[in-house]
Amino acid sequence: MKKFQFLLLDTGPIIKLFELGIWEDFIRRYDVTVSQTVADQAKWASQEFEDIRINLDPYKNQELINVFDVDISLAKSFHNRFNEVYKAEIHSGEKETLAFLCNSSENWLVCAADKVVFRVLGLLSRAEQGISLEEILVKIGLSQSKLEREYTKKFREKWTRKGQIDFTQGQGLL
Repeated sequence: MKKFQFLLLDTGPIIKLFELGIWEDFIRRYDVTVSQTVADQAKWASQEFEDIRINLDPYKNQELINVFDVDISLAKSFHNRFNEVYKAEIHSGEKETLAFLCNSSENWLVCAADKVVFRVLGLLSRAEQGISLEEILVKIGLSQSKLEREYTKKFREKWTRKGQIDFTQGQGLL
């Protein structure tokens, strides 16, 4: 039985899992779901690395991961809730993932390496739905000694708090 039934990943953690060589172990332990845009971004972004080629299609075709599409109007409506500062930071994969998360009745967790994801979760009073790659890897016994800052619990907590502060100060949302 997998520990988390619903886990959404952003591009950064996917690339890091491939870089660490633990992607396959990871998807055996989690029901992983990503937006089609994130899957496409992972493929494109992996071209920056000489030894990493990411194509999530075989995992999708074998039903080892789930890939979803978000209606453009739903993503746009979600994005339009934010002020210009937030809008500028939320990229297309994050917009789709967060729109999907916020419009679902399921108890999803989202793992990202971009501060805006955690900041949005704090702003929308959904802090409990954010999780760092570090926290996930510790829970399944695949802990890594030297993860970059953006994959850590401290990073997630810092930016979640920033979103919560924005909420209490009436900033971030239109």
